[in-house]
Amino acid sequence: MLGQPHMLSILATLIGSGPGSLRFTEIQNRLHLSPKTLSSRLRTLVEGGFATRHAFREIPPRVEYQATAKLVQLGTLFDLLRGWAEENTMHATLTVSVTGKVPARTVPLSV
Repeated sequence: MLGQPHMLSILATLIGSGPGSLRFTEIQNRLHLSPKTLSSRLRTLVEGGFATRHAFREIPPRVEYQATAKLVQLGTLFDLLRGWAEENTMHATLTVSVTGKVPARTVPLSV
């Protein structure tokens, strides 16, 4: 589920709203996603228990989404991962041997 395109951006947007809710159009305007894509991803999040959906019987229709406690907990995990990634960046480094020659590059095997 988390690997679907744009899903992490949607999760971050819902988590960033705090305890408040966001209208469908607010999320769409922030992320610039097509209504079809956003609707599909939000439906998946609601079915998974990560967000709640509240439809208002108004004209024009209004639908709001809110992060659940389950999503807030996941957000805490994302914060920990972000902190770890900032402290442990993976940079390519060139190693030179004592003789001044650059060692042969190892090529990872494909699976």
